[in-house]
Amino acid sequence: MTENLSVPWGAWFGDEERELTFPADWEACLFPPADAPNLDEAAVRRAFAAPYGTPPLRELARGRRDAVIVIDDLSRPTPAERLLPILLEELAAGGLEPERIRVIVGVAGHRPLMRQDLVRKLGAAMVDLLEVKNHHPHENLVQVGTTSFGTPVWLNRDFVEADLKLCLGSINPHGGPGFGGGAKLVLPGVAGIETLYHNHRQDNGLKRGLNDVETNQQRADMEEAARMGGLDAVVNVVVNSRRGIAGVFVGDMVEAHRAGVELARRVFATQVPTGWDVGVFNAYPKDNEFIQAGMAFNIWNSAREPIVHEGGTVVLCSAASEGPGFHSLHGPGMRLPNTGSLRARFAPRELVIFSPGINARDLNAATRADTTYCRTWEEVMAVLQRRHGPGTRAAVFPCAAIQLAC
Repeated sequence: MTENLSVPWGAWFGDEERELTFPADWEACLFPPADAPNLDEAAVRRAFAAPYGTPPLRELARGRRDAVIVIDDLSRPTPAERLLPILLEELAAGGLEPERIRVIVGVAGHRPLMRQDLVRKLGAAMVDLLEVKNHHPHENLVQVGTTSFGTPVWLNRDFVEADLKLCLGSINPHGGPGFGGGAKLVLPGVAGIETLYHNHRQDNGLKRGLNDVETNQQRADMEEAARMGGLDAVVNVVVNSRRGIAGVFVGDMVEAHRAGVELARRVFATQVPTGWDVGVFNAYPKDNEFIQAGMAFNIWNSAREPIVHEGGTVVLCSAASEGPGFHSLHGPGMRLPNTGSLRARFAPRELVIFSPGINARDLNAATRADTTYCRTWEEVMAVLQRRHGPGTRAAVFPCAAIQLAC
């Protein structure tokens, strides 16, 4: 007999349930977040009608020449297909019709989105209706100033020159600016490569950290840049464990964002064990590309005590549906090469990587040298059973990229 635990798998590429099988003589337990139900359309509309710190979007739209809406890419779980039609209705009520609205994909240093990606993100109807462009961090830029932290602010020219500037994104835990969302769709979303580099480099002296927006200087830097660029309002969502909408926050990029962070901390809160033999950390809903897989350790990094004891094994799971991924700053040969081993943060524990969408050569040399890579769950279990016997305790975190220890 075996025990099967189900985890979500393949954000944007199926969003299915995947069973992880464990031996019957093990204690395998799911540790999900507190979670929240998926809001219906009426609740979403009520959120648009009650903005934080700004007039309703329909009032902001009145008298404007045109508008730009920055959206995030597939590495973020924002269900834009549900939100964008309501946002367009708001703008139309203020006199801005679709022909005067441009969507910019705030890819920052990530890859551009092609039509099939945009259909996943926005839905076919929106892709056929609107002008949609990808941001390019090397071209079509204008400098709007320098932040008090010394960051030169180069932003997408189409964004800066638009009369009404909006961002549509989601609030997810992040080890740099604390959480995504808010000003993050301006810097880094539509920023130039030099701006990205100054804000992202670890030696810039900016205080940063997971689950911290109150004293986080990297986020403050982003918010200064967004103010310089003239960001008028945001539409931010908190997703639940299956990429449904747990909450919508519209309005000022700081006030709406902080209200969303309050909900996110409750929805993502997770009771974590300590000192278990095996920890399984699933990167959903940030599992489209392997470069995002490290987000699965948000739950580990927020825990007060180690979830896995020093003789145990950490398992990182990512569908990596799009393969290893791409970044204009991070990775081998880039200015921020990230050459260290993933295992180093867990040593002396062992690290196993389960990711069907990559191969071992997609890992950097240091990680490849001291980590076990598996393409199937059966391979993972074979490795684990060689290391751990009957009575092994395995803790599984089904959507670890958005989970926070409480």
